[in-house]
Amino acid sequence: MPARFPETTFVEAPPETVNTAKAKPTTCQVLATKPGCEVWALGSRRILKSKEWYPGCEIDAENTRYVRTICDIPIPDILTSWTDDDRFMTVQDRINGTELERVIPSLTKDDLVRIGNQLGQHLLKLRETTDERMRMLDGRMVIDRRLLKPLQNDHLHGNITTDQHVRDALQSRISGTVERGIVTGLMNRMPTALPFTFSHSDLHEGNIMVKDGQFTGLIDWEVAGFYPVWWDYVNCCELIGDYLPAELRHDDAVEWFRVYNAIREHPEAAETKALALEYLGQSF
Repeated sequence: MPARFPETTFVEAPPETVNTAKAKPTTCQVLATKPGCEVWALGSRRILKSKEWYPGCEIDAENTRYVRTICDIPIPDILTSWTDDDRFMTVQDRINGTELERVIPSLTKDDLVRIGNQLGQHLLKLRETTDERMRMLDGRMVIDRRLLKPLQNDHLHGNITTDQHVRDALQSRISGTVERGIVTGLMNRMPTALPFTFSHSDLHEGNIMVKDGQFTGLIDWEVAGFYPVWWDYVNCCELIGDYLPAELRHDDAVEWFRVYNAIREHPEAAETKALALEYLGQSF
């Protein structure tokens, strides 16, 4: 089960076929492949992460170092990093356990309740860290495209400090897509984004590590930053979101963003207009 509102601006790479005759030994093998990224096992205690270089991609290492200073959530220790041509490489400690997505069929509801609560306690600790701006640690605009879909001319340039700034940034992605009254009505009902809290911003089953029905760690902090207070809950996978502590739940924001996302991604669909009108409780 993916995130509630999956990334749509990248094309998924086709699954690779493995030639068993040329397969790497278990001391050095591919653990995961994603668009633009590969993760290799280096023995049983280290991993090598290789991804396409882009300006600012080093933020993953900066984020993990920062998280270690504000809470004790189990995360990878990045031992070294470097740029190799068009790739950014990191060697990290390997987190104990397995990605949640690989073991879902073997987990009971009690396991999921336990994992959700354990993860949630760490997220509550992260939530105590806030900032007056919505930003990455290095000062850039937050880079999670599931929140702010890229625009060619984004005049805000990271200076988002108020609810109105958030509202303007999000509205600029849907202006002109559907009737003006729907856009205005929807944006007027946006839940407050304040305070901007330090958020992982990619809470899906591939990043949540578990073992024996226990939460063991959270990986891939590349898009972490200071986001709307509701963003981690809105953006997390539904499977684990159902079991997070009540203090983290923002069901009103999920309902609102579901309509916003439908307008942004499928503005011409009849279902989108019906969803918006049902949410707004009026016709135009």
